[in-house]
Amino acid sequence: MRFFLFSLICLLLSQLTFSQFEYGIKGGLNFDSAGKITKLNDDVISNGSFKSESGLNIGVYAQVNLLLFYLRPELQYTNVKRYFEELDVTSSRIELPVSLGYKLLGPISVFTGPTLFYNLSNKTNADSFDIIKNKLNFGYHMGLRLNLGNIGLDFRYEKGGSSMIAETANLENTDLRVNQIVLGLSFKIN
Repeated sequence: MRFFLFSLICLLLSQLTFSQFEYGIKGGLNFDSAGKITKLNDDVISNGSFKSESGLNIGVYAQVNLLLFYLRPELQYTNVKRYFEELDVTSSRIELPVSLGYKLLGPISVFTGPTLFYNLSNKTNADSFDIIKNKLNFGYHMGLRLNLGNIGLDFRYEKGGSSMIAETANLENTDLRVNQIVLGLSFKIN
């Protein structure tokens, strides 16, 4: 009898734990605004902002639900294209946002947390413009999520905490931090 009762309790606890964990795939559009250049070098003085096209992201997520809260780490690949006057820069990076969320009512939740950005590559149409060298960048994000069954929609704002440029680059009054709005779609697998 004790063995049966112990087995039943273990079975119920494992079901309870399993139902609080979910994982899935995600993707979305990035609307990146990566900073301002005030002075490019001693010879060329310019004043303006990088213009950006929408980029794409694709990845996976896991989520642990804890009553009204949840913890959701994500791993995603992001590709964004920016341009400034005659310069085109295409960046690809791996992003690791970790969200702490609060379920407001029903399917609506808010979330915030840190983000780690790892730059994979930066391709430009100018051979001499190779300033985006900092591989690692930390930042934060915050947003709103709507869950409709297995489908999730989210709107988030992400901001890098440090510049993407090398400290040795000859740039003055330049802010090249990740600064983006992300519209995402996720699909829960389990």
